[in-house]
Amino acid sequence: MYKNVKRKIERGVAFRTCVSVNNTVCHFSPLASVEAVLEEGDMIEIDMGCHIDGFISIMAHTHVLQEAPMTGRAADVIAAANTAAEVALRLVKPGRKVIALSATTFVYL
Repeated sequence: MYKNVKRKIERGVAFRTCVSVNNTVCHFSPLASVEAVLEEGDMIEIDMGCHIDGFISIMAHTHVLQEAPMTGRAADVIAAANTAAEVALRLVKPGRKVIALSATTFVYL
């Protein structure tokens, strides 16, 4: 059906790529003048976004800097956040309103 359609797909950067360390959240990148030294046990988040044809997608990944596997309360928090993200993702369906998604997610948590 769309084989012969030729159109320019608009695309580009939706948000700058950001690296947040420990308790800093959301779209923060240190200034070039700030020298950040990462240490074992630090939690970093790499955040980036793009847009394709007017649709924006944002993705973030959190990683703890350490050689050994995480254990204890810190591991429990990371696992709980991952489970919550998986629940929310499974609730996303075509036509579902965002408000319904957020209300339903809190029921599962």
